[in-house]
Amino acid sequence: MLNGKNVLLGITGGIAAYKTTFLVRLFIKAGANVKVILTDSASSFVSPLTLATLAKNPVVLDFLKIDENTVDWNNHVALGLWADLMVIAPATANTMSKMANGNCDNVLMATYLSAKCPVYIAPAMDLDMYKHPSTKKSLQQLTSFGNMV
Repeated sequence: MLNGKNVLLGITGGIAAYKTTFLVRLFIKAGANVKVILTDSASSFVSPLTLATLAKNPVVLDFLKIDENTVDWNNHVALGLWADLMVIAPATANTMSKMANGNCDNVLMATYLSAKCPVYIAPAMDLDMYKHPSTKKSLQQLTSFGNMV
């Protein structure tokens, strides 16, 4: 099912981010090509180096790639077009609110808003946050856009 497919994994800053190493391995094992976008807060929970090694691709952390002598751009539009499917896991309440409202303040949000492929969202938060009316509203809005939760 995933053999030869391009999977774009967006990882946000919840404690469940540590489990994404297993998710990347499963995608690769299924034959998918994987690229990872890691939010700033997610890098506190899982290492970009670990994810890059598992995905066999550099991890996107920001709009700019700054090396010793060069500055390059991580093209969010190209990333969105490359993907056959996009998975955002874990999806924090904060990220889902941004997605539902078009708040584009990082490279993951810009890529999400540019993506033409199916988007899968895996919410991860404590039960009280999940049950909060604002989170429910975000989830309703996201499913109305055609995203799968």
